[in-house]
Amino acid sequence: MSHGSKSAKGKPASLEDFKFDPNGLDLKFARNLITVFDGYRINRTYDLTFVDKAINKGELPSSFVKQWGTIRAVLHKLAAIGPKVPGVEETMNRKQYMSFISLAFITIAVPILLIAWVFQVAFLTPFALPLALLAVGLVMVNFLVGAIYNRRVAWAIYNYLEARPDLTARENVILKTWTQTLIHYVGRTMRKSGEDPEKHITKFFNDDYTSIEVLQEPSTFRKHYSVKIL
Repeated sequence: MSHGSKSAKGKPASLEDFKFDPNGLDLKFARNLITVFDGYRINRTYDLTFVDKAINKGELPSSFVKQWGTIRAVLHKLAAIGPKVPGVEETMNRKQYMSFISLAFITIAVPILLIAWVFQVAFLTPFALPLALLAVGLVMVNFLVGAIYNRRVAWAIYNYLEARPDLTARENVILKTWTQTLIHYVGRTMRKSGEDPEKHITKFFNDDYTSIEVLQEPSTFRKHYSVKIL
C-alpha cells in the first residue's frame, strides 16, 4: 500500500458531504481507477503508489488531488482488513519465505553457472548445472505454492467478510457509486474524442454496473471480466 504523497494536500472529508468528481482525468488513468475501485470491492487491494507518483509529477488535476485524501482513506480502511483476518499474516509469511529461498538459489546459481561456462572454472563445473536446475525447480515450485497461498488468503478474507457483512457494507456501496461515476465519465470522454470503445477494454471484477458490455467472463486462468464501456 502507498503511504501517501507529499503533494497530496487533500485531507479526508466527511463521506456524507463528499461527492466524487472525475472531471479532468485522462482516459487511461480513469480506466485504471475503475479497476482499482472495483477491485477493492472484493478486497483485491491494488498498490496505490501509481496515484501518488502521478500527483507528485503534476499529472492529475487539482480537483482530483483535493479528493484523493478522502478516496485513499476509504481504500486504506478496506486494505487494512486483510492482515487482521486469522491465518492471513501467517500464510503471507510462508509465501515470502518461499520467495526468498527461490530468489537466494537463483542469486547463487546464475553466477556459478556463468563462471563455470564462460571462464571454464573446472572445480565449479560439477555444481553449476545441478544448482541451476534446482534453482529453476524452486522458482516453479514457488510459483505454484504462491498461487495456492494467494487462493487461501483470498478465501480466508472472503469468508471473514461474508460472516461480517456490515463491516464493509458502507464502503462497498461508496466504491460501487464511484466506479459507476467513472464508467459514465469514461463513456462520455470516449464519445467526445471519437475513441473506439473496442480499443479501451477495461478489467472489472464485478459486473453489476450500467453502461457496460461484458466481453469475457472470469475463467480458470482469468480472474476478471473484460468489459467494454458504452
